[in-house]
Amino acid sequence: MVTLLSQFTYLPPGCSMTQKPRRGFTLIELLVVIAIIAVLIGLLLPAVQKVREAAARSSCANNLHQLGVALNAYHTATGFYPPAGKGYGWCIVNHPTYVGDPQSYNLNGLVLLLPYMEQENLYKSFDFTLPMSQQNTGYCCSYVGNTDGPLAGSPTHNAALMANRIKSLLCPSDNGTQTLGTSTAYGPSGTFDGAKTNYDFITSTNDFDCNHWTVAPRNARTMFGENSVTRVTDVRDGTSNTFAFGETTLNVYNGRTAAWGYRAWVMTGVDMRYGINDWSYPYPAGQGPVVGRLGSWGRAGSLHPGGAQFCMADGSARFVSETTNVTLLTYLGYMADGQPVTLP
Repeated sequence: MVTLLSQFTYLPPGCSMTQKPRRGFTLIELLVVIAIIAVLIGLLLPAVQKVREAAARSSCANNLHQLGVALNAYHTATGFYPPAGKGYGWCIVNHPTYVGDPQSYNLNGLVLLLPYMEQENLYKSFDFTLPMSQQNTGYCCSYVGNTDGPLAGSPTHNAALMANRIKSLLCPSDNGTQTLGTSTAYGPSGTFDGAKTNYDFITSTNDFDCNHWTVAPRNARTMFGENSVTRVTDVRDGTSNTFAFGETTLNVYNGRTAAWGYRAWVMTGVDMRYGINDWSYPYPAGQGPVVGRLGSWGRAGSLHPGGAQFCMADGSARFVSETTNVTLLTYLGYMADGQPVTLP
């Protein structure tokens, strides 16, 4: 019996005498697998990024479309479009041509659209008898000192609301700084912060001069400006052929992108005379253009590859190539120049 048992060797369950021993991957095999995975990831990432950008671009277009809907709802309710702003306290007085307002409110007209953008509670929080920010002083060049009428009271109440970030006024493709800080030149006050917007009214950077819109020639007038009063019948070039809102980047080199609630130094709107995605500026030595950061305030542009989004006066959103002729863009920015132009 002892001899018989010694002829057998104990094996774990499931094993047999003929089963080969297992072995792991060799180092070379592991490196090959890792290399293959790296190549696949490299091929996949651009596709993922394209899908993300396509979704972000679609969301951005929807934001602008909703702005257009709000714009036309405002016109239906009041009989005219909102101004790009009201009572700029920082604009340049140049008598007798450009005359400032008796009181400064520093209102961005986007505030007037809030009830039509599902922001009625925020809208009701404002006191429109008071200014939106403290700006009533020039900050540049030889224009130092009070340049317009005094503030219409204390801006503290309204300034406290300006840090609210409104998602529908921000482009998801733009990862720039979303607030302006508390500086006296660009913030609503020295205490409160201001939230930016990627979308602004199509205006002229000449709104740097007080009430420029009111004295601009009719054939070179945009739909919006300081204290503008435009009706749909004034848009003689057609609402489908006239820009109402344009996209801009959150970060710019010279000046600042506008806040959605107030106007401060050089926050005039988007001027089509600079084209789209103009990153240039007379930079100091050692610095240069950064794609995605517009060279200066008042320019149209975006982080969408190849162009930017716009809202037409009829409420439709359009993506416009950065290679579009500047003259064509300028004509599309004017509402009654008589030029029969359409986007390609």
